[in-house]
Amino acid sequence: MAKPRVDETELVTTTTTTSKLVPVLHEKSAKNPIFFPALLVGLQAVFIILLGFHGDYGHEPVHVESHFPLPPNSLIMFPNGTKIRVGTYEPTGTPHRGISDFYAMFQDIHVMIFIGFGFLMTFLRRYGFSAVGYNFLVAAFVLEWAIVVRGYMFDYDPSTKTFPIDVERIIVADFVAAAVLISFGAVLGKVNPTQLIIMAFIEVLLQSANEFLGLRRYCAYDIGESMFVHVFGAYFGLAVSYMLYDKELTSIEAEQREKSVYNSDLFSMIGTIFLFCFWPSFNAGVAAAGDSRLRAIVNTYISIASSVLLTYICSCLFSKEKKFDMVHIQNATLAGGVAIGTVADKIVRPFGAMIIGSLAGALSTGGFRFVKGILQKFRAHDTCGVNNLHGMPGLLAGIIGIFLALFPANSLYTDNLLATCWNASYRTYLGQLAYQAAALGTTIAIAVIGGIITGIILRLPLLNDERPSSYYNDRTHWETPDDFHQDVTTALLPPQVEHHI
Repeated sequence: MAKPRVDETELVTTTTTTSKLVPVLHEKSAKNPIFFPALLVGLQAVFIILLGFHGDYGHEPVHVESHFPLPPNSLIMFPNGTKIRVGTYEPTGTPHRGISDFYAMFQDIHVMIFIGFGFLMTFLRRYGFSAVGYNFLVAAFVLEWAIVVRGYMFDYDPSTKTFPIDVERIIVADFVAAAVLISFGAVLGKVNPTQLIIMAFIEVLLQSANEFLGLRRYCAYDIGESMFVHVFGAYFGLAVSYMLYDKELTSIEAEQREKSVYNSDLFSMIGTIFLFCFWPSFNAGVAAAGDSRLRAIVNTYISIASSVLLTYICSCLFSKEKKFDMVHIQNATLAGGVAIGTVADKIVRPFGAMIIGSLAGALSTGGFRFVKGILQKFRAHDTCGVNNLHGMPGLLAGIIGIFLALFPANSLYTDNLLATCWNASYRTYLGQLAYQAAALGTTIAIAVIGGIITGIILRLPLLNDERPSSYYNDRTHWETPDDFHQDVTTALLPPQVEHHI
């Protein structure tokens, strides 16, 4: 065997107190590295052109009466299509929804996207740069693309040929980014940045179309985006992962890199804590000001706390040694925030929120303990376990939403009906139940079919790197420091493999 270069080795600890250099098997640089910047430059140019032609500012509806000598509650149409009313309050008593109403929530959600999701995925021992760095890249890309797509899809005004951009709309763009980052979790370590951009580009289109159908046609309630973000993102990502499955994922080299170390798990907990603290803002971000937003915050607060307790209980009970599993604590503790999302602003009572959160914590922990391994036997390799944190709790949220429709006084479903809804003028609570079920079923169908098609595209040889050396490996696409392969706590390969080499 040829003597490896220094930059192709890892410093590992053997069974003795000494360390030695062990070759990294088949490590190669990225294929077609110029393709990524070329693709991104082209897409950025397209975004600039589209925003240049049709994007415009929204207007802040505060103190309008001081600028316009009109009677209170007069409707004003701005050139870009924004409609607001003069006066501090609408006739119904609902406050105007501007920066003062949204910006605090926007800050919390933005932190969740860039810090919470980013650090949650740093558990892989050799993939920390990629976890945080690609999270940053993908989220920023999706924010731009989602503003454009949703502008045309939801807000485009043919008379002015523009769509407005304001704080509420950039919050919704963050929601779209969350869906894509959830999908990223399913394929973490198995795709390169070019593939991620292509996946994100396609997913934004499909997720936005699905949400348009769910909100503007079905008029399903899902204030915390459990169906339209969590379920969609999880099963889109799993479908992509299924299509990208490769036997090299079971190689010794890939399996060893897929493991965590003490410090990487600790960094991942940073993401968990940030997500836990700010999840009430995620579920209440676009809720109607007043009692609806209050209920969304309180219900989420109680539900996610309950999922923490049940996660610790179940993690201990499911372990043969009756110990806690850090994978469960990093992820399943957040399941209550997902499971309450669909009905977060509805009247489910605090004890109901506690029951939902408890069920979600137990369900998610069970998923990590029992379901994840089963899925991998069927080629659905789920790196971060998004099915257990987002998929199954999201399905639970959708089912709870369907059930709650049986109680109109609690579901308040008429608050979600718009003039664009199908059968809006004569919709009964049974009709709403059917549309809630349709929204959940449509979301799963579009996510899975779209993910399969996207996975087929990403399998093109032009887009793939060498395997298995590129799996869970920062060195393929990042300049790494000298101590990248120095890990005095654990070896890349088992002792018997090191000895054989």
